[in-house]
Amino acid sequence: MTQAVKIRHALAEVSIAPVRPVNVTRLKRAIRSALDEYLEGERVPAALVHAQAKARHGDNYNTPGYFLRLYRLRTEVTQAALAEQAGMRQHHLSEMEHNKRPIGKVLARKLAELLNCDYQKLL
Repeated sequence: MTQAVKIRHALAEVSIAPVRPVNVTRLKRAIRSALDEYLEGERVPAALVHAQAKARHGDNYNTPGYFLRLYRLRTEVTQAALAEQAGMRQHHLSEMEHNKRPIGKVLARKLAELLNCDYQKLL
């Protein structure tokens, strides 16, 4: 194993322990470049993001159904596939995503495990 590479930057102090020999100069340059690019990036206020999402999704924004659909789409799984994995009917899942059917605690935990998310967002 090679020796740890340490970098001091205005954004952070980074320490990396490469698992194989690397060109330390190139590695430091790449990390500094990524940190500089991050600092130069345009920042969008969270309030603006939330306002736009609320305008786009209306009353369904920040509801259990909204999060269920968001997490399902993030994992790129269809309603039918998720319903099958969870042992339920697809139209029940659709009703949950549209906030027409509540998501119980037991099912929320099961879905959260399948979608790799916090079950409390689904309650």
